[in-house]
Amino acid sequence: MRKLAQTGLAMLTLFASALVSADLTSATQAMEDPSHPLILMRTSRGDIYIELFSESAPRNVANFIALAEGKVDMFDVSSAQTVAPNYYDSKTFHRILRNYLVQSGASSTAEAPRPEYFINDEINARDLGLNDIKVFDPTGAPHAWLNLQNNEDLQAQILLPLYKKLDIRSPEQVEARQNELHKLLSEMSLQQAYENQGYQFNTRLPARMPVRGSVAMANSGPNTNQAEFFITLVDSPWLAGKTTIIGEVVEGMEIVDRIDQSAVLRGESLTPTPTTATMIFDARQINASPTP
Repeated sequence: MRKLAQTGLAMLTLFASALVSADLTSATQAMEDPSHPLILMRTSRGDIYIELFSESAPRNVANFIALAEGKVDMFDVSSAQTVAPNYYDSKTFHRILRNYLVQSGASSTAEAPRPEYFINDEINARDLGLNDIKVFDPTGAPHAWLNLQNNEDLQAQILLPLYKKLDIRSPEQVEARQNELHKLLSEMSLQQAYENQGYQFNTRLPARMPVRGSVAMANSGPNTNQAEFFITLVDSPWLAGKTTIIGEVVEGMEIVDRIDQSAVLRGESLTPTPTTATMIFDARQINASPTP
């Protein structure tokens, strides 16, 4: 009986190994370029395989891998020591925007170790065609990709950055330069609007449009990439030019969908609790780095 049980256990182990191998094989086959880094992110809802685009966002990709593999020094307040944790281990998907994105990488407490630096954006607006898309159409309506909800958004994202660039500081100055402003606004491209907001673009990098399954760095404005990232559930062109795309899910998108759908169980809450949020067990590069 014991021998039979041992044989059965061995068969289960082999079967499980075969499943893992098949996942890795199909993930590799789905990659755009097998020389790209391939990340296996094991979560409490299943495995997610992510291809990273080193040529599109070299610094941000290198930072993501370094954080995942414990190669970034951070200060730990509780021990008053410098540590280098495998940063994404035990992190949760703490932010769910239903049918839009799932986000992770935030520290659980204010005292927890975290990066103390920012990584600049790596975006090619011209390659994305943003230089050819006007902010306003001939009827005066703002382009849908701006995702403006009201006049306050228009003021904050388009008008005030332009006024700042032109050193306009009063309503009287606006009135005095209204013809100039009208011309500039009618000719303004999305690229120019984002540059007015402080975004800087690099024409040497291959562009990546935010699509379903894109992995992008979360930010609080231009050049504020750090550790938090999100995965998009739908094509999201309104993010083009304002977020650095570091990779794409090549296998396990159904797991990402489950993370999103779990929000229903919380009554559409956008803030998962520690007991309901999906946890990242670990995230590691599982293929060999290319030889320099």
